[in-house]
Amino acid sequence: MPLVYCDSNFIITAAQGPEPYKAHLLQLSSTGIVTFVLSPFLWVDLAEDANLARAEATADFIDSLGAQWLRERRNIEGKEVVAAFFRYVHIPVEDAQMVVNFRDVIADLAGRPGDRPSRDFIAHLRGIGQDHPLKENLDKGFATNQKNTADYNKGAFTPEFRRRVETEYVRQLLPTRTPAGLEIDLGSKNAFLAVQQLTDFPSLCLETRGTYDNWETGRQLTRNNFIDQQHVMALPYVDFFVTDDGRLTTLIGRIVNGVPFRCATVITRAQFDCLYPAAA
Repeated sequence: MPLVYCDSNFIITAAQGPEPYKAHLLQLSSTGIVTFVLSPFLWVDLAEDANLARAEATADFIDSLGAQWLRERRNIEGKEVVAAFFRYVHIPVEDAQMVVNFRDVIADLAGRPGDRPSRDFIAHLRGIGQDHPLKENLDKGFATNQKNTADYNKGAFTPEFRRRVETEYVRQLLPTRTPAGLEIDLGSKNAFLAVQQLTDFPSLCLETRGTYDNWETGRQLTRNNFIDQQHVMALPYVDFFVTDDGRLTTLIGRIVNGVPFRCATVITRAQFDCLYPAAA
């Protein structure tokens, strides 16, 4: 069953669209023809919607689809680094699952699983206000990216400096103990860091390439296109990536060029509808 990642615009537009189309998407999901995959940043969008009734209706619709969820960016990157390190030191571990259910994403963000429907979780985010975990992660990432953009424009980010920054970021994500509980020595970490390549960590690689592409093309970074960079982290872990955002599609085409790992096929909503047409 193909995993179909839907950008926020696709799923919000569908939720506000005609009932027959919503029924069609539900039929695709309920019969196992596709599995829809969503980003937890969709919850941020809905929690910030001034129209509460619309946000709740959208939340109910996405729950009706039985969708799966992409883990939050830092969790994905951490799991990629841990898996690569354990492969390097020949410690067998199970493959990390980046597309998971609602409970697992909540556990990543809140420290414990949650079974509440999306409308309740969105209400929870509204109640917390501007300090909820997703918003904090988004704001911190955006602020760091803005500072790095300014430093790049001043000429600070030479290729050698980029490499050091990439290595130090990976270092922060390395495990401290083996699955058996043994402490990992500094020598093993340094040996791994000396040979690792950015392409060893697919989502981190794509996010980094997207950042560098912004710098090199002079793309004005906004909160929305920063979130776009979070969407691209789904590409190594799904089969189709549905978006009508032409600029995002063009960006994806540049950053996936030449990567040694599989990435999703990017399609528009119209192409999705051709692949999975409604019954006549």
